[in-house]
Amino acid sequence: MARTKSMLGLLPVSFIVGAGLLTLAGRLSETEISNVILISIDTCRADHLGCYGCSNGTTPHIDALAREGVVFSNAFTPAPMTLPAHSSMLTGMIPPFHGVHDNVNYRLGDSAVTLAELLRGSGFQTAAVIGAYVLGSHSGISQGFDTFDDRLVADGGSVGSYPERVADDVSRLANAWLAQQASSPFFLFVHYYDPHDPYTPPEPFASRFKDNPYAGEIAYTDQAIGQVLDKIKELGLYDSSLIIIVGDHGEGLGEHGEAKHGYYVYNSTTKIPMILRVPGYSSGRQVDQAASLTDIVPTVLAQLGAPVPPSIQGENLSPLLSGDGIEGEGRCVYSEATEAAKFGCSTLRSVQTGTWKYIHAPRPELYNLVTDPDELDNVVDVYSDRAGTLQTRLRQIMRQQSRPDRSDNVVAMDPDRLARLRSLGYTGGSYDEDFELDSEGQDPKDFAEVYAKLEILDDCVKYRDHAGARQAGEEILALRPDLVQVHHILGRVAIKEGDVEAAVRYYTEALRLDPESVRAVSWYYNLGMLMTRNGRLEKAAEYYRQAIRKARRDGGSSPDPNRSGQSAESLLFSLHDNLANILLHQGKFDEAVSEYRNALRIKPNDAQVHYELGIAWSRLGRASEATAAFRAVLRLAPNHTRARRALEAIARQQG
Repeated sequence: MARTKSMLGLLPVSFIVGAGLLTLAGRLSETEISNVILISIDTCRADHLGCYGCSNGTTPHIDALAREGVVFSNAFTPAPMTLPAHSSMLTGMIPPFHGVHDNVNYRLGDSAVTLAELLRGSGFQTAAVIGAYVLGSHSGISQGFDTFDDRLVADGGSVGSYPERVADDVSRLANAWLAQQASSPFFLFVHYYDPHDPYTPPEPFASRFKDNPYAGEIAYTDQAIGQVLDKIKELGLYDSSLIIIVGDHGEGLGEHGEAKHGYYVYNSTTKIPMILRVPGYSSGRQVDQAASLTDIVPTVLAQLGAPVPPSIQGENLSPLLSGDGIEGEGRCVYSEATEAAKFGCSTLRSVQTGTWKYIHAPRPELYNLVTDPDELDNVVDVYSDRAGTLQTRLRQIMRQQSRPDRSDNVVAMDPDRLARLRSLGYTGGSYDEDFELDSEGQDPKDFAEVYAKLEILDDCVKYRDHAGARQAGEEILALRPDLVQVHHILGRVAIKEGDVEAAVRYYTEALRLDPESVRAVSWYYNLGMLMTRNGRLEKAAEYYRQAIRKARRDGGSSPDPNRSGQSAESLLFSLHDNLANILLHQGKFDEAVSEYRNALRIKPNDAQVHYELGIAWSRLGRASEATAAFRAVLRLAPNHTRARRALEAIARQQG
């Protein structure tokens, strides 16, 4: 069922904080915890940290904390994607329940209850410093934070549409907030984005890790985390703070043919580092039992003596922190990947224990993680009973932990937001939220070659490599000529290259393949512009009319989820204006007047359209209407010389 904010009332009176003190009912340790600090490293593989066996010196500061804490050697994310993973991290829910499955077209709904809300409602000061736009306040992650710093700035200090900020800036802002905390308790969430593609660490890390820039990004982030840990110690807060360092997901780095993340649910992208330093617990422990990002919220609440809301799917890890927990095969950890589903493939869902991992797909997979940690030997046929048991458990999770009402999670993207998400490498696409396990659709493994080329295409577009984009796109179409998205992208590339013939070909084919696409309005619009450029005005006018009809059928929805800089309303205005200009040029003055007036209903203060309307009225011999239109121009733009001359000409004609 949908959750509401009334869950805040579940906290006991003993949990209300006064003067930084907590009543720690139910905790195993008597050491007081006054503060909670949650540090998230985006796109961080566990095997690149020293405390997880990496020997190249990437993470001395994190390793030092790990020696004082507990390292979970088998921790996993519910989704190898930033926003869904952080939604789980901060709510304790898996994606089918909190309803966030992608970075684009989703937000964490207001009905969700975050750790920040639970703690703020009990007297904690709450703050977050965000490293990338994908977790900006629009994402819904900001719920419950008194201070939510997502103001990404340029090097010169100006606030604007910047996709991310570097780790040093994140630490500087986090430390500035810490320095202002005269009293406890507080909850601080710090998010670092640097290990995300592209891998461009600063010096000296670029030189130290020139053969592995991804590792260089993690080393740079570790240094920045060290700055925050040093500040906590300097302020005398270290011994009373519960500190968690965790990754949101990993990175493919070529394993299983996946360069980045989000496509598969193999452990290269789902296994994460998770380290907890809890005052009063024995240090230097390693826990091998399967754990999840969803376990952070219930564990923090339990450590603070607070009840864990029953709808949270994560588990309280407190018994494992002290070594009293029983490690076994009973726990199943859930993960999902929806990226391939945007292209008609099956959604990938998995469950895993400490030993076994089952991936549900049209061709299901089963791996023994003890003997085959790299997941290279699919033994689903050998251990079919084991696979069946895990499939049944997955089906139970899907049925028990899927929330039927997800209306507050799906959002339409405005052009500015889409442009900034695209600058981070994220692309939109539809995803059918069907939570029944089935084997319909193409297996993502069979689409992997095409998807790898799609990533190359997106990178070429992102870095304005038009020739590379054209080559990658044509290679994709040779394999899958039905991919409308590729025709759409290549049409945009052709326009930028000035290749009118190619642009017309791509957009025409896109319309043939998917005439009801939400992008169809912009395809018609671009075809109209191209026909106008070639002097084919009758054809251009027809394309504009088709675009207007489609926009009206869509009810004003966004004409193009990947188009930046122009809203649906603005595009409709341009369509009416462009069509009116063609009609005026063709001598169809009555029709031109009608279209200009349609445009002015959308933007009534556009001086140029009022001027064009005045010209159309003049050609019809309607002096009074033309006079009114030209006077409207001068009210809006007093220095509009041509409108003033037109009024003078009308006055002379009238004697």
